[in-house]
Amino acid sequence: MLQKIQYPLRLVAGAVSTALLLASPLPGYAWDQFYVFGDSLSDSGNVGRYTWDGSAHPLYDDILAEKIQQSLVPSSAGGTNYAAGGAVATPALDADNNTQQQLQTYLNANGGRADGNGLYVHWVGGNDLAAAALNPLAAERIVSSSAAAAASQVNTLLNAGAGTVIVPTVPNIGATPALLEAIISVGLAPVSGNALEAAFSALASQGTANANERNEAVRNAFYAAAGSATAVPALQQAIADRLYQAWQTLSTQAQALTDSYNQQEERYLAQYRGNIVRVDINGLFNEVIADPARYGLSNTAGMACPPGVSAAQCSSSAPGFSRDQAYLFADRLHPSPATHLLIGDYIQSVLDGPLQATALNQATMAMARDMQNTLDSRLQQQRSGEQSAGAVTVYGGYAGQHSDVETGAGDGDAVTHNLTLGVDYQLTDSWLVGVLASGSNDNQHPTPDYDYRMRGWLVSAYSAVTLFEQGYVSADLHFASADYDDITRNISLGPASRSEQGSTDGRQLGARVITGWDFPLGQAVTTGPVAKYAVDYSRVDGYQENGSDSTAMRFGDQTYHSQIGALGWRVDSRLGWINPWAEVSYNHQFGDNRWRASGGLKSTATRFSRESAEQDSNWVDVSVGANLPLTENVAAFASFTQTGGLSTGEQFMYNLGVSARF
Repeated sequence: MLQKIQYPLRLVAGAVSTALLLASPLPGYAWDQFYVFGDSLSDSGNVGRYTWDGSAHPLYDDILAEKIQQSLVPSSAGGTNYAAGGAVATPALDADNNTQQQLQTYLNANGGRADGNGLYVHWVGGNDLAAAALNPLAAERIVSSSAAAAASQVNTLLNAGAGTVIVPTVPNIGATPALLEAIISVGLAPVSGNALEAAFSALASQGTANANERNEAVRNAFYAAAGSATAVPALQQAIADRLYQAWQTLSTQAQALTDSYNQQEERYLAQYRGNIVRVDINGLFNEVIADPARYGLSNTAGMACPPGVSAAQCSSSAPGFSRDQAYLFADRLHPSPATHLLIGDYIQSVLDGPLQATALNQATMAMARDMQNTLDSRLQQQRSGEQSAGAVTVYGGYAGQHSDVETGAGDGDAVTHNLTLGVDYQLTDSWLVGVLASGSNDNQHPTPDYDYRMRGWLVSAYSAVTLFEQGYVSADLHFASADYDDITRNISLGPASRSEQGSTDGRQLGARVITGWDFPLGQAVTTGPVAKYAVDYSRVDGYQENGSDSTAMRFGDQTYHSQIGALGWRVDSRLGWINPWAEVSYNHQFGDNRWRASGGLKSTATRFSRESAEQDSNWVDVSVGANLPLTENVAAFASFTQTGGLSTGEQFMYNLGVSARF
């Protein structure tokens, strides 16, 4: 008997080795290159790097480039960052330095086509707004033409074949130190140098823990500046009040211009098709100003670099550099290194949102696999026992699985738990029919920053037929419904953490056919080939996160189509007190091998799609199990399945249950 069993086991081992060689990992990255168009906020060296100690600190776009394993090099050095300090959106404002020219240079060098596998940033408008603020009579015209030009350039990129374009909103120019600096330079022109030094020294001496403290700090800065013009306290206060009033008025006007630019660009962008990633940097800055300590900052009104020194030339070791605060701004207009980190984290969180949401579709697929795992154990038990017409069997089982998950937004894992209760009826000695119901209640962590709770139920009808005593065919049809609660997307913004939450529903319809043939090896052991084919269609409804801040997103409906074919070999035994079995199968995915989802900020009408890294199309399942007769009519069953050849990591399934025949 032992010698008869050894031969099929050698066949199984050989099949495993061959299949593992055929199954190869399919790593890849979402984008193969990073392109940037814009002004000094994005310039990595064409004109300068606009933050203090720029050569030592990454800018936000350097951070994003690193995420896709790219190194961002200025176009002047042969790279893909075309952004240049001082650039505007339209040649009407600067014929020699504008994003239209940057874009044309890129397209001309590439035959008029954009890289379809590239990730793009198009961020411009700050200098256009500054020009509008300095020309009140033409301000609205400048804002409108610049917003239209910027949006049109994004559309040009998309029409040229660009894959995904990030389009940030422009931060409020009225919140920058440049406005305070301009008011002092004009209002205290005769003593502006000393006045600026006094004002920013005053700002450096105090924190701005919230918007009210920020306003008070600005008022105190104007009072210190006025001290350069007069030593009379009453006059000093009068000058400070006048400067503060001008600051409030101009801040309101600058904010209105900024909002107008962002809203008009948004309206144009919403009309275009393509992957537009609209990110609300203006909204993020407003949140930082309201609570800077949360983001590791202490001062949102002043600047670290001395007045008159550009961040591109600013060194932390130079005289006049302020180390007294953790600043939002490096100089009058440009972010500090810490703020660049915030911006990079923020944009990455929005980019990753749809990828993280793709994990939802996998939950119903996992529930179906768990159910089928229990059903397969029950059908194996039925085939290895007596099949008497009229017999009714009730059974129940627990199944679960552990899978490593790789969506492209970080590695995670999924652990499932499933309970199944079924009943089947032996119509004839060779024909079985049955129904079952199963349920799952799982907390999943598919990526380090994405969690959800899935509560689902599934119903299935199935049938099995024995053919010529040695062959068999079974088929099952199932429908599953799932509720996704407590969907939590955790976001890191520098030292700050925040969470966005939502909920939605999902459904799945699927069917499967299994056929096999048993060759007897003696009286107690059979072996033979097995073939399987399964098809599943799943859908997850779109949902919106509950928040209303700059990170809150909405996601579109998701659909997934799976077609899996499998060929394998089985060994079954009827030893009496225990009946072990083993199976190895080689599986191929004929359906979708990427998970896809779309999304966008709730504050924008644009949306973009992300798809996961390519999933494995081939893998091997190795299963062992047994059914154990406990009494004449009661038996237990169990199995364990290990999946091999997956590039994403480990996956295994298990089940155990008991049945009673009447």
